[in-house]
Amino acid sequence: MVKRHSKRLQCAIITCLILVFSISGPIGVHAQYKNVPTSGVAINGKLVNGINPILIGSTYYLPLVPLSKILGYNNIQFNQSTLTYQITDGSTTVRTTMGGSRAKKSNEYINIDAPRWINNTAYVTLHAGSSLFNVYISFEPSNGSFQIQKPAQLYIVQNGDSLWTIARAHHTTVSALKVANNLKSNVIYNDQVLRIPPREKTKELEPIREKQPVKSSKGTTLQEKRQNIIIEARKFIGAGYKFGATLAEAPRLFDCSSYTQLVFRNNDISIPRVSRDQASIGTYVKELQEGDLLFFTDSSLYSDGRIGHVGIYMANGGMIHASSSKGVIITPNVLANPYWGKNYLFAKRVIQ
Repeated sequence: MVKRHSKRLQCAIITCLILVFSISGPIGVHAQYKNVPTSGVAINGKLVNGINPILIGSTYYLPLVPLSKILGYNNIQFNQSTLTYQITDGSTTVRTTMGGSRAKKSNEYINIDAPRWINNTAYVTLHAGSSLFNVYISFEPSNGSFQIQKPAQLYIVQNGDSLWTIARAHHTTVSALKVANNLKSNVIYNDQVLRIPPREKTKELEPIREKQPVKSSKGTTLQEKRQNIIIEARKFIGAGYKFGATLAEAPRLFDCSSYTQLVFRNNDISIPRVSRDQASIGTYVKELQEGDLLFFTDSSLYSDGRIGHVGIYMANGGMIHASSSKGVIITPNVLANPYWGKNYLFAKRVIQ
């Protein structure tokens, strides 16, 4: 009788485990899903591409890799053993693991709907895709398309969010969030749509105030190091631009941070890959010198005030950089420039 009861208990446990894994599983391998015909994707009302979504219940999921590329996150790395994607557009590195409800944007964690792994393909909900890429994705039933607002003006509250975590992720304040949404208390609820505060209320400060060590070449003076950086930077004037460009595509194509990384690497100075991580090293400075890194936000891409661009300061007040519109160029009098001056955040010195 005891053996029979034990076998029944084992069967019940196995059945429960199968049910749990089939519904939500660690990665949703056995999720019941429905293929959806290829749908159009429009960014700010303009049709840009097509995508092949799926439906799980009544929830749309979009394939992560095609969505990333549509949004300009072209540098995509995948760890098969952990089912983790690392994706960058040259400004921010996004990391997300299949089945994980926490993702990472540079050094900040965000809450998302857990991505699903189905038929060797990663899928994310519209809410998760919105949070990962600082956009707002919605489905338009009248024509079966997915509409993307870029940069996002709205944010969908995720499980585990608070006003404080949302404010931190968007580089604003709780009070600014409450004002923008006419909130009388700190209470929010899942799937609530919040308005992101206006641009002047979102601005990223230096990600890390601590001075971090930077590997540097020996045997040359500081002035020679600075001059050598500019000499090297000039070699690539005229090269093209690509969001998320890899070093393998250099010197034909760069994004802003792959350009600065290569220029410094060719001078035996090691700096991180993306602009936001580059901003976390070196020393914060106000009095600029040749070879300093200049950091800017990009309101056309990001509504959270994050670092969106990096360039190299030149002795005459100019900046040499990989521009998204013109490739590697020199912008004279950069801080007096109407666009760059308005979007300037701060400078860091790594040549010391």
